[in-house]
Amino acid sequence: MGINKVIEFTEFNWFYEKYKPLTPYGIDAKIKCRFITNANELNKIHAIGETVLSFIEEDNNAVLKIEHHLSRIDRLNDLDKEVFDAADLFLIKKLLIHFKAVASIMPNIWKTIFNSEFNSQKLLTELMPDNDDSEAFHLSSSFSDELLEVRNRISQTDELLNKIKKETLSDIKDKFELDFESREFILVDQNKSEKLDSALLYIELYDANLLKVKALFPKSYTIAQMEKKALLQQEAEAEVKVLKRLSASVSKEREQLKQYIEVIENIDSHLAKARVSNLFNLIKPEIDDCDGLQIDEGRFLSLEARQNRNGAKYTPLSATFDTNTSLLSGSNMGGKTVLFKTIGFLQLLTQLGFRVPALKFKTKLYDSIHILSTYENKEVEGLSSFGQEVFSLSSALENENKTTLILADELAKTTNATEAKAILYGVLKWVASHTNYTGFFSTHFIKLPIIEGVGKYRMKGLNRKEFEKHYLHNQEETIEDRIKLINSFMQFEVEIDKQESYKQDALSIASLLGLNKDIIKNANDYLGKTI
Repeated sequence: MGINKVIEFTEFNWFYEKYKPLTPYGIDAKIKCRFITNANELNKIHAIGETVLSFIEEDNNAVLKIEHHLSRIDRLNDLDKEVFDAADLFLIKKLLIHFKAVASIMPNIWKTIFNSEFNSQKLLTELMPDNDDSEAFHLSSSFSDELLEVRNRISQTDELLNKIKKETLSDIKDKFELDFESREFILVDQNKSEKLDSALLYIELYDANLLKVKALFPKSYTIAQMEKKALLQQEAEAEVKVLKRLSASVSKEREQLKQYIEVIENIDSHLAKARVSNLFNLIKPEIDDCDGLQIDEGRFLSLEARQNRNGAKYTPLSATFDTNTSLLSGSNMGGKTVLFKTIGFLQLLTQLGFRVPALKFKTKLYDSIHILSTYENKEVEGLSSFGQEVFSLSSALENENKTTLILADELAKTTNATEAKAILYGVLKWVASHTNYTGFFSTHFIKLPIIEGVGKYRMKGLNRKEFEKHYLHNQEETIEDRIKLINSFMQFEVEIDKQESYKQDALSIASLLGLNKDIIKNANDYLGKTI
């Protein structure tokens, strides 16, 4: 399908950046951007979504607590390994703590919907033998008597080593006035060497003038060090036994942990969708199998935001298309491309499991969406713009057994007008006769023959009367102001094309944007019209 092209055409990432799952698992689902084609699955998603939205409205504080706990969950390492290390167990303990907290806060209906009962208290208790309910994890001596005993012996040995060291360094300081506290060696003038006792000090030549002096510890110190080395090896072996025992307990809960991860992803995704739904006042789309499409005040959010930021008027889209093939005409800047972007945006939202920005959006589900335009395609590198356009069209039409939505903005515009018109006619006739396809096509061509099954529509375009009234008195405006002016008088509304003779807007727009007046006059003379 080339979903990346659809995402690019509909400026979808502007919206997707506002969708913010909190866990690594929710973020994974966001990155996958799964395109859903099953109506039952979407209906289930929206049923859950409505429950989540209701709970947010009823008890947002509880939801904030759930979101806090979700935000504290990290990604687990590989759950299929045989032995888990302390870092693995830390992550598992942390997940269990926060999943348990989430399960305790959520309403009972959520526990049923998400299958989110916490069933791992035994494992969690085993991971916190000191009743330490913090996120932290370490191999506590409480995990085994053997570990406790060996660590006690290590502590005793450390005390002995510290005592011997302290006594030895004190003797050296008293006898030689050399302070080895926090120092490994001291440099001493060679002239003082006769005063140094080699029984307490290790002395070696440093340079022509200095000696390097280190403290010498008694044999009891060396014996204690060797004992500690052996004890540390025993400690490591005891720790391995603990890790194996805990790993066995985790392995028994492996499938349960994987289920928790699925539940976490599900809850996180639905909460993030609910938050973005409230942010943009979204509604549930209506899904059926009928041809056509209905939009009531559908909003193309990225454009709406730009218009608001620029102080320009934004007009939501309202339109009903009753056939599987629609042809849209109208002038440049009249809104044809925005209409297609809006349709693509709403359809993509629907099939990614989101609610939509509209008062109503009624559509069917498609196996794929195709945007037909000229763009570089590595698969057909070296082809002309027209060649790439034909390649894209062929790709869109290659599977007649799949339902396909096609959005074609001025098909074949890169070839001559006569053949382009013929190609458009041929495509319209073919799509209209293949009900698995729904196609929206825009064109500048007028007086195309009537084709059975093809609905013809036009953008109302410029409100010429009001525009000319304003423009006659405001001809000194900047180009930015002129563009805003054009948009303010554009009627971004769809109406049935009755094949009447409509006055085109192109010359009016060209005049407003500063095209030479003589050129405008010559063009009007050619058309036999005046603005």
